[in-house]
Amino acid sequence: MSTSPEFRGFDLVRRGYDRSEVDRYLEALSQADPQAPRPAFRIRLRGYDRGQVDARIADLLAGGGVGE
Repeated sequence: MSTSPEFRGFDLVRRGYDRSEVDRYLEALSQADPQAPRPAFRIRLRGYDRGQVDARIADLLAGGGVGE
């Protein structure tokens, strides 16, 4: 997911972001242009917590881990 050593992953919730979509986007974000458009993640049962994902992406885009 992310290469930042303090990052522990996302909580799973009843209805959250599609895990594979989030994982693919974070992988691409860590290797590519941080200005790449953010996809609209589908909502799935047992997905990643939306608030945690949104906060992590915002942190990465602000320079807190992209390309590390």
